[in-house]
Amino acid sequence: MDKIECQEKYETQTKELYAAIGKFTVKFEHVCHAMSNTILWALQSDGLRTQRLANAVLTGLTADPLRKIFGSVLAEVRHDDEQDKEIVKNVLKRVQELTESRNNVIHRTWFVGWVSLEDSDFSVVPSWKFVNTTEGTEFRSLSYSATDFDELSAKADELADIINRMCCCLTIDCRFTNNFNVDPDKTVRRVPKLGVTT
Repeated sequence: MDKIECQEKYETQTKELYAAIGKFTVKFEHVCHAMSNTILWALQSDGLRTQRLANAVLTGLTADPLRKIFGSVLAEVRHDDEQDKEIVKNVLKRVQELTESRNNVIHRTWFVGWVSLEDSDFSVVPSWKFVNTTEGTEFRSLSYSATDFDELSAKADELADIINRMCCCLTIDCRFTNNFNVDPDKTVRRVPKLGVTT
């Protein structure tokens, strides 16, 4: 590979990495928006007259407190349906796992493009962060490709879609079990068509 080809490959692969990191950041916020929106509609369905009051309470919340409130609201409105509660449990677990992944991605230093042009592959980006533990400061390295970030984005897309369907269920008062399938490993999947049977 000559120098010009190498430079072009470098530029292409580093742009892909930056784009993939940014895409995941945006997609994760869609999950937070879906949770916030579901809380808002649950409150409105229960008599809240103005969304601005709910927005005043929800504004500025980070993902974990938002997830906890989302879970509590769903527990309040679906407390008498054991199957719906199992669906909620799986979704909350997946949101928590995705939040941990997001925090691990955002709160570390990524060294995109910090390689020698003598290298021929720039598709994997190394990173590091330091974590304080009871044993002292711990160094944690991690390397990701654009595909790794895209997989996280796909998980965020699926979760946002599931939570938006939950919002629809609350709005029209139908069961989650009519709108989701549960895999043998308890993973919740949205069915294509809105199931409106109560």
